[in-house]
Amino acid sequence: MKTTYQPIAFCLSLLLMGSAFCLTSCSDDDDPVPPVEEITTQTLYGDYAGTLNTLAASTHEEGEEEADKGVAIEVKADKDTLYIDDFPIKDIVRSLVNDETAADQIVAAVGKVSYKMGYKPELSAEKDSIHIELDPKPLLLQIALGGEEGTELPIEVKVASATKGAYAVEGGKLTFRFSADEVLLGTGDEQTALPGFQPLTFDFDLTKKN
Repeated sequence: MKTTYQPIAFCLSLLLMGSAFCLTSCSDDDDPVPPVEEITTQTLYGDYAGTLNTLAASTHEEGEEEADKGVAIEVKADKDTLYIDDFPIKDIVRSLVNDETAADQIVAAVGKVSYKMGYKPELSAEKDSIHIELDPKPLLLQIALGGEEGTELPIEVKVASATKGAYAVEGGKLTFRFSADEVLLGTGDEQTALPGFQPLTFDFDLTKKN
């Protein structure tokens, strides 16, 4: 009797093993596959942190860009605008006054300077980078001159785009550059150019935050 039931038991075992295998395979096939993010110009949107190097025209000529280690900076990129909530103006102020202490006092009195700049993004054919064409507007400042009446001097910094910026999809690196070419003092018909101003270039090297 035992020899009669052994082949039947063996066949039942094979059937059960096969059923378990099929159930396992079906379960694997039903696991959700995470969608692949489509790369568009919107991939650029987000918050960035990195460094800003301020370079004088003479620095470019001498090839000593590495001399300035830069300052920490944060930038937000929206659909058509770059926002800088705390733009460092000390190098611009130093063009107005030669004294380091006086420059620090003016920067402290002005406080946090917000600056925003328009841009147009363009996705590369390979979809591995996004080029941005900057559309800078003048940077406007009000610097207190002191005295009993608390007179303020309006300052307009003419800003121009130096080169096209770029965003690398892999690594989330954003780089762009613009320059301050002229400083104008006052407003309206009384506005005059600051004599002897040396143009400055602002070089941004940023990484997208997670």
